[in-house]
Amino acid sequence: MNLAIIGAGMAGLSAGRELRRRHPNLSITVYEKSRGVGGRVATRRRDGFVFDHGAQVIKAQDADIDRLLHAELPSEGLRRITQPVYIFYADGTIAEGDPTLNAEPSWFYASGLTQLAKLLAAGLNVQREVRIASLRREEGTDRWMLFDAHGAHVGTADAVLLTPPAPQTAEILALSDFDPVLRDTLVRELIHVPYRRCLTLTLAYDRPIERPFYALINVDRQHPIAWLAREQTKGTERCPPGHSLLIAQMAGHFSLQQWDTPADELAAAVIEMAGMLLGEDLSRPMWYDRQGWRYALPDGIARSELLNSTGTGLFFAGDYTVGLGRIHLAIKSGQEVAAAIEAWLKR
Repeated sequence: MNLAIIGAGMAGLSAGRELRRRHPNLSITVYEKSRGVGGRVATRRRDGFVFDHGAQVIKAQDADIDRLLHAELPSEGLRRITQPVYIFYADGTIAEGDPTLNAEPSWFYASGLTQLAKLLAAGLNVQREVRIASLRREEGTDRWMLFDAHGAHVGTADAVLLTPPAPQTAEILALSDFDPVLRDTLVRELIHVPYRRCLTLTLAYDRPIERPFYALINVDRQHPIAWLAREQTKGTERCPPGHSLLIAQMAGHFSLQQWDTPADELAAAVIEMAGMLLGEDLSRPMWYDRQGWRYALPDGIARSELLNSTGTGLFFAGDYTVGLGRIHLAIKSGQEVAAAIEAWLKR
């Protein structure tokens, strides 16, 4: 039996790892459109700085995720955030965060969160820079043929797990050739999940910027900045001593409005807003880095019970099945769909 997984984000890698554990003889191929793995779990390096410009931390809110991080996967370089997250409002007022939420452990890897993706991908056959654009039923069988953006046939599988964001998954299905009634039902379910965009600006400084918190989070969703983190608190592997590294993740409404703003103009605006929030002149960064996430966070949820009960060998996982863009929830989504695929394989 062969399983094709489209997308090497957290959900796809988690499902692949779980199914490889449960079914060592199952042939699994992961198709990833980019050069790396992890999706929005992404790390960059520049001039001695290391920073996560997508997801920021891993929450271990249940025993399964805690066991995965500390027992099942190598834990070298896994560290806990030691400073709290404070909150702020549209007017810039800052307050201490929820003590209960701050007591929950948040984890990161010294070398960057991409390390988690690499650990989950270990042993999996990941075909990078292969964009799956459509599917088709193989004539005379129930198997699925996979085609890339050029229309080339790149593989055939008994089952296919689709894990890109809901709009991208809907696009793949809309271009696919199979039962039109089922196809339209699945597409309608997926296109009803909107996503927020997110612009991320990383700012490097050659001086310390000290505060009693790791990050600030906007709780009324009215400020242009949604999240402002002091990345240097993650250790000297992330930021040279005596330097600072700020990560500003912008709110969905701001990101949509400013999506095509020239990088220098965008950076100047974000630097001014971050400086006002921190009460500090931030106008002279050593450098800045811009990243745009078109599908950052889902603002809705698709019914996984509908998506994963077609009986056709098509399966779905990702943040749109849980309604929140969190690493641990994407991992759980992959683990849960792995159980559904296992039951289908035993039919």
